[in-house]
Amino acid sequence: MEIQSTTPPPADRQRERVTSFYPQDDIRQLMPEPQRVEGDGSPMPGNLEERGRNLQENDRILQAEKSKPFSVQFEVDVVQFLLTLAALGSRLWMLGHPRAVVFDELHFAKFALLYTKKIFFFDVHPPLGKLLLAVAGGFSGLEDNADFDHIGAGYSPTFPVYTMRLLPAVLGSLVVPLVYQIAVELRLSRWAALLAGLCVIFDNALLVQSRFMLMEGMLLFFMCLSLYSYLKFRNLAHRQFSVQWFFWLSLTGVSFTCNLSIKYVGFFTAALIMIQIAKDYWNLLGDVTKSDLCLVKHLFVRAFLLLTVPVLGYVFIFYIHLSLLTKAGPHDNIMTSAFQASLEGGLAALTKGQPLNVAYGSQITLRHTHSLSPGKPCWLHSHAHVYPIRYPDGRGSSHQQQVTCYVFKDINNWWIVKHPDRNLLVVDEPPKPVKHGDVVQLVHGITSRALNSHDVAAPLTPQNQEVTCYIDYNISMASQNLWKVEIVNRKSDDEAWQIINSHIRLHHLGTGQALKSTGKQLPDWGFFQLEVTTDRVTDQPATVWNVEEHRYTKIQDKEGQTRDIAHSEMIPTEPTRLSFWTKFLELQYKMFMAKGDVEMEHKYSSEPIQWPFLSKNVAYWMSPNNNQQIHLIGNPVVWYSAFLSVILYVGVFVFYLMRRQRACYDLSESDWSNFVFVGEILVGGYLLHYLPFFLTDRTLFLHSYLPCVIYKILVMAALSDHLYSLSNRISYIPSLLTIFVLGLVTCVVWAFYRLSPFTYGSISLRTEEILGLMWRDTWDFLIHATPSPPPQ
Repeated sequence: MEIQSTTPPPADRQRERVTSFYPQDDIRQLMPEPQRVEGDGSPMPGNLEERGRNLQENDRILQAEKSKPFSVQFEVDVVQFLLTLAALGSRLWMLGHPRAVVFDELHFAKFALLYTKKIFFFDVHPPLGKLLLAVAGGFSGLEDNADFDHIGAGYSPTFPVYTMRLLPAVLGSLVVPLVYQIAVELRLSRWAALLAGLCVIFDNALLVQSRFMLMEGMLLFFMCLSLYSYLKFRNLAHRQFSVQWFFWLSLTGVSFTCNLSIKYVGFFTAALIMIQIAKDYWNLLGDVTKSDLCLVKHLFVRAFLLLTVPVLGYVFIFYIHLSLLTKAGPHDNIMTSAFQASLEGGLAALTKGQPLNVAYGSQITLRHTHSLSPGKPCWLHSHAHVYPIRYPDGRGSSHQQQVTCYVFKDINNWWIVKHPDRNLLVVDEPPKPVKHGDVVQLVHGITSRALNSHDVAAPLTPQNQEVTCYIDYNISMASQNLWKVEIVNRKSDDEAWQIINSHIRLHHLGTGQALKSTGKQLPDWGFFQLEVTTDRVTDQPATVWNVEEHRYTKIQDKEGQTRDIAHSEMIPTEPTRLSFWTKFLELQYKMFMAKGDVEMEHKYSSEPIQWPFLSKNVAYWMSPNNNQQIHLIGNPVVWYSAFLSVILYVGVFVFYLMRRQRACYDLSESDWSNFVFVGEILVGGYLLHYLPFFLTDRTLFLHSYLPCVIYKILVMAALSDHLYSLSNRISYIPSLLTIFVLGLVTCVVWAFYRLSPFTYGSISLRTEEILGLMWRDTWDFLIHATPSPPPQ
């Protein structure tokens, strides 16, 4: 390892004191000139004037070198080059194997396929990674007729498996040289940078996650690129506003925007960098040599390149995403009715020709606008069944007809808007539209009973009122089935109630409470549909509804009854159009609020507390014919030693802090500042990417920990380099530390080799070999059942 002295020699200290008090141009006259000698050893004659001429000539030569046009200086780090080749080789080897769906390729390959069909899909992660996969597929001839429906399903012969896996593999390979360069920019020795690069290459989990159509290979690349760019920018502080300074600052903003636009976990890298940028600027404010104008320029450039440009880039990525996906698909029911109606086909085709304004006599379906669980839209529903006389807790009900929120389209979702003072259920000629503030009755289309609420506790939410369809039992229960329409997003108080566009609340006239879906699931007597109540807290998203389907009923039969709902007439109108910003904001809301994985249980899910100890693996693929299989499992030597390094680094920091409190300064101020900065970047980055997962209620898997693995590997390299520099004071310690590190690298390579059958899935191991590799009881590898021998 490279060793640097922790204390400057006396001459250097003298030079530091001189430069702090005198201008730089006068230093040469104050510092003693070293005695120059001729070839025979005699002193060279000279005076101040001659020395001045020589210095001027040297400066002229240097300036001439710098001003050479079209000159390029090229430097190759052989170690970094070899690491890059090794990373590419390990990630690209057998990249097309298996030619079958591996774990979440089931989703991401389908998403890329849907881009080619222009079919809208919903995912909780931002679209950049999927867009990159779609671009790779487009260049390699991805066809829209590919079909696969489960993990392990074989891809068609024309599906470009290798090409679509190539992009994540290459970007995942480039993580290695970036980690190496991050270590160098943190002023670690090249040997420490080599250690970090080797640990990344030989970590089985990082390798597996980079070899398939998954997001983490791209995510880690942009994470490391943003961190490296920031360090380059910081180390160019002495060349402020130069081309290189602007380039690295711009690349910092662009790269962490790409990181954030692949998965929202990339926000933590952006937060880490922004904290450091703010800290650097705060320190810059203390530099009295900087003018106010200079400080304003620094603030403007940082704000523009690290806030404005990333926000615009993030929005632009979604603009591309929404511009490409223009057709309805299987996921569009997650979105609001207006969003669905803006897509070609699907609801847009279903609602085309519907009357725009809801009128007295209209037949409508009411959809809950802001579903409490995105992915589970529901419609106001009723059926002939009644509430039970008593609930399990002993409370009684009204025994009236049930009203629920149903998650499927159904004939029982249709309601007729009736004028409270008229008995007709048909639309006038011309139609009389319902406006904001009007009072209506809602009559269930199939059972002909009116929507009602009263002072009876709801079945699952006793603090709310029960909602029913009124049945006249000839007892003293007054019917209170009048509802006042409030248009939430109105532009004026006389605005008409429109389908899809109008978000409404229905206020029960007798009690003032608002119709609400609680999202709670009723038991079997309610057919497991969702509870509907009224709530005295009216101003909340759960009380907002909108009309999705709409028909005018204009003709009566001979008995004076309205036509059947399924055969009602429609009047042509224009299709719904939404602006990009409306769709963008709705999609952001749905992505942040989505809880689709909360209720999902998975055999290979794990908790954050288990990740550093590698307690569980994740099965990605298994051959249907033999024991070839692929698992996400880290290199135990790398994971354990790196996690221990994080703890030790914090311990060493606390030890130094206590010593400094006692006025014992083991490190020079420059070395101490660098030690603290390295800890802020690496240990801080590790904790920032790890601790938030303890607050989430989603189903989590081991791959969520992979960004932390990069940080803790760098912590291990930094700690090794620091200990080596300290051990240089004792003659035999550096040799022992070198032997220890070499032994550690040997163990890393051995563990990688032993687990490589689960990394590449190229070898069918015997049962005893698989059992021998279960180094922890909690690991769960797969074994094909051995067929019974045929009877003799």
